Amino acid sequence: MADRFDKFTEGARNVLTLAQEEALRFNHNYIGTEHLLLGLVREDKGIAAGVLANLGVELLRVRSAVEFIMGRGDRAVMGEIGLTPRAKVVIEMTVDEARRLGHHYIGTEHLLLGMVREGEGIAAGVLESLGVTLHKARAEVAGLLAETSPGGMTAVDIDGKAIAAEVRAEVAERSRKLKDERGVTPGLALVLVGDNPSSLSYVRSKGDTAEQAGLYSDMFHLPESTSQDRLLSHILDLNTDARFHGILVQLPLPPQMNESAIMGAIDPAKDADGVTAKNLGHLMRGEPCPWPATPAGIVELLHRSGNPPTGKHVVVCGRSNIVGKPIANILMQKSDRANATVTLCHTGTPEIGRFTRQADILIAAMGVAGAITADIVKPGAVVIDVGNNWVDDPSRKSGRRLVGDVDYDSVREVASAITPVPGGVGPMTIAMLLSNTVWLAERYGQG
Repeated sequence: MADRFDKFTEGARNVLTLAQEEALRFNHNYIGTEHLLLGLVREDKGIAAGVLANLGVELLRVRSAVEFIMGRGDRAVMGEIGLTPRAKVVIEMTVDEARRLGHHYIGTEHLLLGMVREGEGIAAGVLESLGVTLHKARAEVAGLLAETSPGGMTAVDIDGKAIAAEVRAEVAERSRKLKDERGVTPGLALVLVGDNPSSLSYVRSKGDTAEQAGLYSDMFHLPESTSQDRLLSHILDLNTDARFHGILVQLPLPPQMNESAIMGAIDPAKDADGVTAKNLGHLMRGEPCPWPATPAGIVELLHRSGNPPTGKHVVVCGRSNIVGKPIANILMQKSDRANATVTLCHTGTPEIGRFTRQADILIAAMGVAGAITADIVKPGAVVIDVGNNWVDDPSRKSGRRLVGDVDYDSVREVASAITPVPGGVGPMTIAMLLSNTVWLAERYGQG
């Protein structure tokens, strides 16, 4: 236990001194979690005091609650007294909370989080009776840490629109060079089945953007009733069509179709979105291949915004085949574009905050609106929000609005950089689709 106290800040050490004073005041011959709480409320210089004040916790209310529960001892106590087993558990949890936040010190804020998290002691009961939950405490701690950190300000928005424009300009130059030097115009085939208005608009936007970047593009719009065999036959035709170097089948597909079978029919040499099993295998092995467009866009966002992943701990939330798995595989590779330590979380991960609070870079790709909140984000982290969720909003003419998997308003007060939704990852996905198409034309195109 002694080595734990070596990392305590002056304020945290003062809490222990004040806790002993409170125990002696109550004629208790031990220091319990209740005395630690009283000491924490009395220590007015640490972050915990500000958190407790913001949550409406006052010394007199705490003291009254403790006296009501514990009462006073029969006789005065003198000299040194020890921590109870539960108080020792609080210290261990305090150390763990500091570790989760990536701090090399143990401050009053960690003591507070340890007390709330311990759950069974007098202190946790008192705090719960005063409306202090672990979620609220962590959110307040994160907010105050962000305010007191060097340059403590709201996160910088990573402008996906601007970075995507850079990528598209580079794609246009590569396309022009390919045409001038080899007589090859990169071609992208866009396949849409059904009449989903959002999908139709999205595919048309991809086609327009492709042509603006100097690519040849054509959309093949098939009826909702199209059979799987008919779609497979169409994809096989496109595989042999020399006009196209990239093929993209827009998802979702109608229920009568097997997505895996359809994606598997695309020639890997024309796989513009990097979704075929062969290309995903190449990706995992670190071999040249088109990367799935969204993960490729995330890599560009990190590097071009000045947040390279090398040496960082990246936590990915989500294990889909088009985002979570490939971005985890990309960033763990031995490469000057990667070299990160990667943790992959998913719906089966218990207490996901244990992992997200360790992330230098947090990538949210869960498909759940607002799943990532401020209390589970490490102060100063870079947050990439891949979410694309529609929620009701009566104030909008459409009655809905687009939000991500991150609670943007609260997390931007904790993070150092964050991608907004919309305007973050979304524009990059289209830009990288075009980049992949040109890459395929550069590699396989015949003049």
